[in-house]
Amino acid sequence: MNETINNFKPFDTIAGINQIEEIENYILPETIIITMDDIWSLYKKRFPKNIDVYFVNTLEENELEREVSKFKNYKMIIGFGGGQALDIAKYFSWKCNLKLFQFPTSISVDAVFGHRSGIRRDGNVNYIGWAIPECVFLDYEIIQSAPKIYNYSGIGDVLCFYTGVLDWQYANKQNKCEEKWSYKSELANKSLEYVEDLLLNAENIKEMNEEGINAIIRAHQWGGNSFFSSGWNPRHIEGIEHFFFYNLEYITNKKFIHGQPVCLGFVLGCLLHDKLEDKFINFFKSIDFNFTPESMNINWNDVDKTLSTLREYVEKNKLWYGIANEFKYTQKTIDMFKDIITDLHKS
Repeated sequence: MNETINNFKPFDTIAGINQIEEIENYILPETIIITMDDIWSLYKKRFPKNIDVYFVNTLEENELEREVSKFKNYKMIIGFGGGQALDIAKYFSWKCNLKLFQFPTSISVDAVFGHRSGIRRDGNVNYIGWAIPECVFLDYEIIQSAPKIYNYSGIGDVLCFYTGVLDWQYANKQNKCEEKWSYKSELANKSLEYVEDLLLNAENIKEMNEEGINAIIRAHQWGGNSFFSSGWNPRHIEGIEHFFFYNLEYITNKKFIHGQPVCLGFVLGCLLHDKLEDKFINFFKSIDFNFTPESMNINWNDVDKTLSTLREYVEKNKLWYGIANEFKYTQKTIDMFKDIITDLHKS
């Protein structure tokens, strides 16, 4: 018998209109909201007046650890906002053993469907902890009211399946897959199905209607749960595109809208693997998602530094083997990369 013992059940999720009004029906007196200043200013009138609120201002683990004692008297946490608020809600839920409800206000990142928190240690990304929400609430109206750039950002955590799989296949051909993450075609192929589903929904995503939102969410659910259920195997969902993002964040010490640098890294990964297909170029052009360096308040010198140190960063942080480990930095590469990105964003 060759049956898997792993369970790919996604988190309980309720999606619909006006879900925010349901919060008062499950909130406990000892509840705290974890959010961001700008998000709270938009929605605070829709919460009980006397509810406690914690504003995220750091992702650094040593700073978060000093905040743990503030949560000891609570019984419930509600993560309300984007990826940072949801990650930190998971972190304190895990640290203090608190009930967790998650309420994303955009679909910029897949954090809401992952068990671990993406925190920083000396500026480097680490995924730690264990938290399972009682429920994830998706309010279509709230998501649709977010700036489109935040929702378009969510495509980054789907397209990364493609470059992640390319890196995995590359490592397999080189006989350099990690023993614990040997190549599994069923995982790789399933991830690629979600990429195709995303591309087929380009028009819905551009409009950010319910079908477009659902196409991104379906993939985010798969990514988060298959990571855990495959023995914490990230190979089929993440590769060079995220390594580029991590190093860019480290080099610049800036915070980004997640999907912008990830999509930039996705194009890089496709270029290095010689797999930048027309279907991806057409997809980017059809939804008009801007991920140029200038749109992120950085410049091509920052990208240049990130590329020139990418291999060193990957090896230093012992990230899984892929095309980045063999990346030979040349001026020709960055010029070609810059030309592709410029062409993608021509009106």
